[in-house]
Amino acid sequence: MILVKAKYLITDPETCIEHGVVAVKDTKIHHVSTFDKVKNVAEIERIIDLGNAVILPGLINVHTHLDLTNLHHRIKPTNNFTHWVFQLIGARMRWKDEDYNSSLEKGIRFCIESGTTTAADVTNTGHSFSVLKKSPLRKVVYKEVIDLNPDHVRNVVKKIQSELSSIITDDLFNIGLSPHAPYSASKELYKAIVQLAHDMHIPVCTHIAETRDEIEFLLKGSGNFPILLRQLRALPDTWHPPGLTPIHYLRETGILDVNPILIHGNYITDEEISVIKSSGASIAFCPRSHHFFGHTDYPIQKLLHAEINVGLGTDSLASNDTLSILDEMKFLSRHYSMLPKTLLAMATIHGARALGLESRTGQIKEGFEADLCAIKLPDFHTGNMYNQLFDVSSKNIFTMVAGAICYNALHDYNTSSRFLV
Repeated sequence: MILVKAKYLITDPETCIEHGVVAVKDTKIHHVSTFDKVKNVAEIERIIDLGNAVILPGLINVHTHLDLTNLHHRIKPTNNFTHWVFQLIGARMRWKDEDYNSSLEKGIRFCIESGTTTAADVTNTGHSFSVLKKSPLRKVVYKEVIDLNPDHVRNVVKKIQSELSSIITDDLFNIGLSPHAPYSASKELYKAIVQLAHDMHIPVCTHIAETRDEIEFLLKGSGNFPILLRQLRALPDTWHPPGLTPIHYLRETGILDVNPILIHGNYITDEEISVIKSSGASIAFCPRSHHFFGHTDYPIQKLLHAEINVGLGTDSLASNDTLSILDEMKFLSRHYSMLPKTLLAMATIHGARALGLESRTGQIKEGFEADLCAIKLPDFHTGNMYNQLFDVSSKNIFTMVAGAICYNALHDYNTSSRFLV
């Protein structure tokens, strides 16, 4: 049995234990207490003292594109989303398998070093399935599906079925499906993917209400999106705007009936919030990516007031500076004046719930998976523990997934050199 101890232990957003300790046996959390109560237990094999730090449940990233990691600083900030897409396509035009794989491996390393223990990754190319499966992270990898032509649905679904049928999941690795967005997937394709996900008992996610351009495209068929899609030869001649706002469009596809993760939701109305609430869907909010594109204030307080499950994502390094969920919390603390307990819930319990993992991770609780991280606090700070936690200088120093130490900055511990060098 391994004991992990620190000055503070936050087991869930409501509970903080001073001089707390987590007893880990195999892959599970065996006991949670103070060090004085467990230090004489006979079965202790090792004690890891993290010092002036706070142990947290492992952070959960509910939306990322890890295969874009190598595009950091290669995409210029812009409030024109379609221009950003053009930059993205151009930057990857000559990429080979090894480029995607190295990008993924770097992204995995960044996640682990920043305290993420569970990541939900969306892959267009499929490289994430093999690379992430070998990583120490707990993960759900969603296959992204794109095609606006309803005549292609049968062949697209057949191809996806063939690809997914060869993938073997395990305790740390699950798969899902992601019809990309209403401007890139037909209503018929959404319906078919929802049925396929139901048949395979796997989760779904989709990008939604990300830009004002998307709303204009769905309501009127005008704006920047039809220009982009015609240049990409992706807009069928027979396509007509549904005349619906994004959430109402999703409701007609049936995807709201399968507890999806709705990614972004930057531009949704109060009435659409009610629809989301009724559906039981979760939201993936990516605060710093939202800021990168210069979007207007996010309706986070309205979503939380409606008791909608909102988790945190980083999106990718093509629209962000780090893959750190801690950095997302710090950003929200500074710019949205959110309560620390709310931020912690979004980064842990809410993320676990969004991914259907709430009975296994997201809390430090006996019987749960031993997914932990530890944030080093500033050495000289007079504020309370939460102020220290979200101080600009705090950083992750320890990451454990399913009882395996993946990162320990204090002892240069490295159990997976492929991802952590």
